[in-house]
Amino acid sequence: MREYRRTRKFVSWFLAAYFAGGLLTLLLPQMEVFPVYSWFLFALVPQSGPQYGLLLHHVNGRDLQPAVLYQQAEGWISFPHSVTAFKLTQQLGEALEKNPADTPRCRELLEKNWLPPRTRYEVIKLNADPILRWKTGRYDIVRRLGTFDCGNTEGVR
Repeated sequence: MREYRRTRKFVSWFLAAYFAGGLLTLLLPQMEVFPVYSWFLFALVPQSGPQYGLLLHHVNGRDLQPAVLYQQAEGWISFPHSVTAFKLTQQLGEALEKNPADTPRCRELLEKNWLPPRTRYEVIKLNADPILRWKTGRYDIVRRLGTFDCGNTEGVR
């Protein structure tokens, strides 16, 4: 009976420590360290279907050759995997396609909070097929919606 209690206590403590360690991995950029995971299943797996993206051409006045997608711009952008920046990008893309009156508001939020100054970027519509991305390593650009400079109220189209 004593051995049973000791085993049960050990298993309980181990699971609690493993869970806490998994949550602490959220502080790391890759959000996991094998064999400890953050418990947010599929957090890094992109949704499939069309979505919008930012293609960065200049960051802080420096050319990026070739242009880089926002979520792949580590070292250039502070938080390239931000969910908030992703949602703002989706709103900006939808505004450009369906409701141009919302475009300045979406641009202002995105540029003010998520892009460095003197950045030129292009809003693109992507085919975010995870299988294609896995096989080729690239996104399929469906359409280019516009090119913009941070702080410039006019699009460069």
